Amino acid sequence: MKKLIFIGGPMGIGKTTVSTELMKKLDKSVFLDGDWCWMMNPANYNKANKKMVVKNIQFLLNSFLKTPEFEYVIFCWVMDRQEIINDVLSELHISKTQLYSFSLISNENKLRENILKDVSLGLREENSIEESITRLKNYNQVSSEKIDVTNNSVNQVVEKILTKII
Repeated sequence: MKKLIFIGGPMGIGKTTVSTELMKKLDKSVFLDGDWCWMMNPANYNKANKKMVVKNIQFLLNSFLKTPEFEYVIFCWVMDRQEIINDVLSELHISKTQLYSFSLISNENKLRENILKDVSLGLREENSIEESITRLKNYNQVSSEKIDVTNNSVNQVVEKILTKII
């Protein structure tokens, strides 16, 4: 049975890093970062583009799930509302798939520290700190297994996920 692994969390929490390392540990795996589907200039987060992005994510995930070479499909994105997860799942062909949903969380100081590190590297704008901290609270309402990354290394987080999915 294939395994579909959702990894959510606010921007700057480490979703992409954890997902990349998880993929390296899982043979026959593939990884999609939902942010890749938002790469547009200018960035325009309107309703029509959001619908297009979700459709593209669904298409890619279904393609990965249909491909016999992959046993594990890893997807990460800022999924701070259950509605986002439900939207993505709504058109997925997962009748023969085991779904795992994780949300990476931390304390506010750790999240701020992560984002400031990204700001210093030119990867994020400093104004993303407050938005990310605000979204952090939303994960309490999401149906997922929470993994607190505050005092855990990337490898420790990956090991926690592996113990749940293997």
